[in-house]
Amino acid sequence: MKITREFVRDGKTVAVTAEFVEGDRWRVRVGDAVHEYHAKALGDGGVRMQSVGESPERAFVAYGAPANKAYMVRADGRTWTLEAPAQKRGGGAAAGDGTVRAPMTGTVLEVACKPGDEVTAEQTLVVVSAMKMEHKLTAGVAGTVKKVAAQKGGTVDQGAELVVVEPKKAEAKS
Repeated sequence: MKITREFVRDGKTVAVTAEFVEGDRWRVRVGDAVHEYHAKALGDGGVRMQSVGESPERAFVAYGAPANKAYMVRADGRTWTLEAPAQKRGGGAAAGDGTVRAPMTGTVLEVACKPGDEVTAEQTLVVVSAMKMEHKLTAGVAGTVKKVAAQKGGTVDQGAELVVVEPKKAEAKS
């Protein structure tokens, strides 16, 4: 399993890739720096990570902050805030185009729509479980569900198209 996301750190976009190695080991690339960690999911949605090597550091801890869609990362006595870039809003939709894609490889826990349903921009359409976390995905636009490719219990790859919503057309004013 490999997960790639872009975040904004100190006003600059940084690519973060986490790749499963084996057991509880993950290889994490932040920009050009590569690190290996033992990862353990915490009950609050965060992840505790301990570096692999001769002098393992326990100071690397990441906590998700779902309310503001940011992550707080603490390493080497410093804390950074990583925020999703503004254009990535919509829980998997590409710039609010109505296409919901899997943010990472995972298992579909719930499909909350069917073709023909009228949906709101922030309505949860699919729930995907990945890395012991649930990701509630929305289309980012209001409209009509045209296609549902996700199936409850199915496995999806990162970037897979799960739901397509045709955006609602603005009504003409007289």
